Amino acid sequence: MNEEKLFHIGITREQGARYAILPGDPGRVPVIAQYLDAPHELASNREFTSWCGTLCGERVIVMSTGIGGPSAAIALEELAEAGLRTAIRTGTCGGISESVVPGDIVVPTAAVRMEGTSKEYAPMEYPAAADHDIAAALIKAAKQNGYRVHAGVVQSKDSFYGQHSPETMPVGYELISKWSAWKKLGVLASEMETAALFVVSAARNIRMGCVLQALWNQERKLKGHKDDDAFDLTAAIRTAVDAMKEIIKNDKGITDDKEMTEVKETAEVTEKKKIIAVVGPTASGKTDLAIKLAKKYDGEIVSADSMQIYIGMEIASAKPTEEEMQGIPHHLMGFISPSDTFSVSDYVKLASEAIDDIISRGKLPILCGGSGLYIRSLIDNISFAPEDPDEALREELNQRFEEEGGEALLAELAEFDPETAEKLSPNDGKRIVRAIEIYRATGITMSEHISLSKLEPSPYDVTAIGLTFADRQNLYERINRRVDIMLKRGLVEEAKRFYSSEKSITSSAAIGYKELKPYLDGKITLEAAAEKLKMESRRFAKRQITWFKRDEYINWIDVDECDDVLEEAVKIIEGKIENDNRE
Repeated sequence: MNEEKLFHIGITREQGARYAILPGDPGRVPVIAQYLDAPHELASNREFTSWCGTLCGERVIVMSTGIGGPSAAIALEELAEAGLRTAIRTGTCGGISESVVPGDIVVPTAAVRMEGTSKEYAPMEYPAAADHDIAAALIKAAKQNGYRVHAGVVQSKDSFYGQHSPETMPVGYELISKWSAWKKLGVLASEMETAALFVVSAARNIRMGCVLQALWNQERKLKGHKDDDAFDLTAAIRTAVDAMKEIIKNDKGITDDKEMTEVKETAEVTEKKKIIAVVGPTASGKTDLAIKLAKKYDGEIVSADSMQIYIGMEIASAKPTEEEMQGIPHHLMGFISPSDTFSVSDYVKLASEAIDDIISRGKLPILCGGSGLYIRSLIDNISFAPEDPDEALREELNQRFEEEGGEALLAELAEFDPETAEKLSPNDGKRIVRAIEIYRATGITMSEHISLSKLEPSPYDVTAIGLTFADRQNLYERINRRVDIMLKRGLVEEAKRFYSSEKSITSSAAIGYKELKPYLDGKITLEAAAEKLKMESRRFAKRQITWFKRDEYINWIDVDECDDVLEEAVKIIEGKIENDNRE
């Protein structure tokens, strides 16, 4: 056996595989590898990190290639020595065509060879083209997953900053002129590896395809489009994995056999569960709309509020009264003690069970609440990590949270998982602790766990309605009025009872209690505490709006510009039902 390691990638020839998925970033390798059966690490050398596992019974390597054509070519050359015959690159790009919106999938069928690596393999007259079958499999996988997909030519270059600041380059005139040409020629996007990989793969008899996710589009920004940059690569990763599965099955000749037929039949009969979701910021009128919809469509409500789950926190969590519920059953309200811990995974499990129960009785589930993490986790079928806690580590982190505060731990989390840290506030003690705990225990960040879990499709067909306000001040006035009403209903007395009993970190974060604590301790007036509560509630509403606005599936209604919110919601719901029937 030849156990000599290949010089750059650090694996032996015997550790190679016929199939490979090739991201650029080493940090993405363990995330993608978790999609394989029995994943395990092989090696890590320079920019080349490799893991291995199986898909459909075949050995598959996941290996990072670094940035640019030269390192990508090295990886491909040495993997070829180890037996590679089929590869899919999964990476990122920036849009050139205005049709490419951040978050879209781009499947290159060919690439402009504006780079140097491919010139050492083939004359410039030779086209950098994808393998037709792999490109077709990638396009099919993207469409089946419901992603916006573009197929066509991309531009490959060697200089990242040559694209983003060409005017600073001595040959900027040439770069700008060529960029203009690519736009006129309909080139979809710009990136740094595809041309080299297509040409090197042709020279080494490797089938090669590529799937890219658009992070941004500078041309759209120049035209005034208000796009958010998209850094979640789940769509590209999932497309690559699903396409590789199809390629392997085709190679093994099982596409049309009995096993494949049974798989297809099972998929066809698995109908998604229809639910309605009413989301938005605090005091926007979600509960009122959800109850009206439940009465119209014979539904029952599943709360998606991280504080309404607790017993005895009725006023602070704005839990609807029996009278306000109007006889409509509400699930997941007031069922655990404030001293108990309760995770997002717990919520997803219980909410899923409640939805199944409602559907089994012929009713329509209506999800209602403003806890974005609960809602997204349920709808997107996200699981965060195994629920086997390291009790000692968790106790240490909880103690640090109490002593150092949320700001300090959030800053620590941002050092290795900025994506998760950005979504949390210093008050999210339990989630901050959990995110740090997961990384310390597994070496994989919370955001990577979330990306991995998205491989499993959602079981729900959701019509989501979001309530917002064209004039934010109108919402803030509603929040202020709600706080005044809560105080009249006895919020101060409820807060006293809360602080006299045992409580968890999660329940302690409830807006409504901690703002009153200085008043209860005799440090400030009730008027000052009330103003603080109003301000924190407004800030919370702003964070909720920012969270929900990221979700493109939400249909928004401006409450302050709508004569009848229920009527507008019904139009959205029944319009979708009609579209579903047409499909």
